[in-house]
Amino acid sequence: MIYQLDFAHPLPINDPSPLFETLKMYLSGGGMNPHERQQRSALQREHLAQAGLNRLKGLKRWAFKTSLRIGQAMNQVREDALADIGLGYPLLRRMFADLGHRFVEIGVLDEVDDIYWLEKTDVAAVVACLDGQKPMTSYTDRIKQRKEEWQVLKTVTPPTMIPMKEKYMGFKMDIYIAASESDQTASLLKGNPTSAGKVTAPARVLHGAQDFDQMQPGEVLVAGTTTPAWTPLFAMASAVVTDIGGPLTHGSIVAREYGIPAVMGTGVATRRIHTGQLIAVDGDLGTVTIPGTD
Repeated sequence: MIYQLDFAHPLPINDPSPLFETLKMYLSGGGMNPHERQQRSALQREHLAQAGLNRLKGLKRWAFKTSLRIGQAMNQVREDALADIGLGYPLLRRMFADLGHRFVEIGVLDEVDDIYWLEKTDVAAVVACLDGQKPMTSYTDRIKQRKEEWQVLKTVTPPTMIPMKEKYMGFKMDIYIAASESDQTASLLKGNPTSAGKVTAPARVLHGAQDFDQMQPGEVLVAGTTTPAWTPLFAMASAVVTDIGGPLTHGSIVAREYGIPAVMGTGVATRRIHTGQLIAVDGDLGTVTIPGTD
């Protein structure tokens, strides 16, 4: 499992402590029984599918059954793909740690983890100097500058799609991409409605695995995005809100499995919402209301 898609971040195998609080919650009986939840979800899904089939005939019925089958199959593929992406991360991190140690020894880096702030051309240049027995150049100042630039860029909302298109292969893209910052107001954030239901509860803004132990049962999980390692938090959350994502992203799929509302692709949730704020999440309309911010 991976906490973040960026392999520069520690993995659960490196640092399992963020999961401890969730495990304690499960052991104390605070989690939802997954078997009961799955049974309720399966019954509801079968009931809704049959209700849809009962209203259709001929070509429309065939199209509905085909689309439903493909959608259910792709949900599994989407989750498997995300899980498989992380399989190579432990090896990558071991290789980069070894490289980082070597670069520290020759005075190129101050810290081992600074290896993640180098570009491919930087590494190639260092290797070339070693091969040619030329003097080494320290990257301390360059890495400091890159870290400062990164902090600035974190405050910028990226484009929702490059290049921007209203349709792709005939499909409207508005349900798959995040809302633009100009679409949002101070008190109402719009996003993709990806798991039905309505909840009003305190927000808990999490920026990474280092914040996992702050999550409390019943709070709304607010994050940039989620990966499989975030799944245990869904047992504690009353709803989920993210900056990026659509109907087939990890957070959407897991929220539907857990039966909690979810609004994905708000673009700015982690910057507009603050921990402790009472927010209203509408998973049917795809909105998040932040009272008292007009």
